[in-house]
Amino acid sequence: MSTCFRIFVPALAAGLALAPPAAAQSTQATQAELYIDVATHSAPGMPGMGAAGRLAGLVGGGQASYGMARHPAMPGKYLDVALHNHRQPGTPARQAIPGAARMGAQLELLPPTERVAGSAGPGSGSNPYGQADGGQMRILYYWGCGSSVGPGQPLEFTVQVRDGVAHTSGNAMTPRQVPQGGIDAGPQYALWPNPSDRKAVPAEASLRGSHQVTGEALPAALQFELQQAHDFMPALQVERKGSAADGLTLEWQPVDGARAYFLHAMGNRGGETLVMWSSSEVGDAGPELVDYLPNARLDEWTRERVLLDRDARSCSIPREVFAGEGGDAVAPMVQMVAYGGESHIPQPRPAGAGNDWRPEWNVRVRNKSTAMLMPGMEAAVPDAADVAGETGRETVKDAARGLLRGILGR
Repeated sequence: MSTCFRIFVPALAAGLALAPPAAAQSTQATQAELYIDVATHSAPGMPGMGAAGRLAGLVGGGQASYGMARHPAMPGKYLDVALHNHRQPGTPARQAIPGAARMGAQLELLPPTERVAGSAGPGSGSNPYGQADGGQMRILYYWGCGSSVGPGQPLEFTVQVRDGVAHTSGNAMTPRQVPQGGIDAGPQYALWPNPSDRKAVPAEASLRGSHQVTGEALPAALQFELQQAHDFMPALQVERKGSAADGLTLEWQPVDGARAYFLHAMGNRGGETLVMWSSSEVGDAGPELVDYLPNARLDEWTRERVLLDRDARSCSIPREVFAGEGGDAVAPMVQMVAYGGESHIPQPRPAGAGNDWRPEWNVRVRNKSTAMLMPGMEAAVPDAADVAGETGRETVKDAARGLLRGILGR
């Protein structure tokens, strides 16, 4: 598998390890922690009607799995729920949900039979690019919105893997350290979705309203309200203007609840060169930022102009990035994220509680809206109305996979 494809695939993987701070473990009496990740994903050019929009069901089998909210692949709404019951880790539980969620009266939270694949996080270890032994890839990295590239661009380096270890030569960028804010989804958790319940979240679903988690050895008072700030964010509506040869401009509508924005684009040139670009004005931001970020880091990186602020509505990719030389322009794949917030909802303090009272439970909610623009999708995927049965579904699958291989150089 080539470098460029494996750089992209980790962006669709799930979960980063999280362990509560040691000091917090020793001083609090928390009995249960509930982690809720909320995501909305759009793919302009892949509407809900037509073959491309239905690839979520055809390629992915129409089944949800825990971790998909972190890096969703196909358009739709995604929800991941993980419960850590400190008294009895890995005990099944039930989460009563409001009718607006349109997923029945409750979610069944069940422990995984094995650790969720990819939950340790992408890009870790001695070979962060995931390239096969003996593979080599030249990488050109650009950054910043504008009509022309800034000084010192591009950074150019080569990655070669020997004995499972990636060796770089040249002026390599160092990926920005994204806080490890996910969980290590092992058997100590109870999760939704799970193999017993893998239904997709309906397009009209809302999480606003009352939620209650019940189960053996859980606090009886684990009931909380989710507000609009915790709900699914609107889909990102992004429009691409111009061309790779003449320069691209990306424009989008404001997303309610967005605290900041970030864009990343990449394309394969000739099979051996990967061209990458980000909207950051600092040259060390890559696809690892298309993820959840804590509020403090969002504020910090917006001040440092790593992220575009909430008022941004467009960003131009300098022509030199993907125009190439001698007519070898690259039509890039673009990823974008509108960052929501990270909220913590602790058990309310009872009236008359003493100074030594500690909340028995805590709920953490993260949300974001993401988008992916893949060139040529509508032309590459046949209309599902023109195909039928198993043979037709396989035709659509093969078309989508071929498109990915063409863009990413697999």
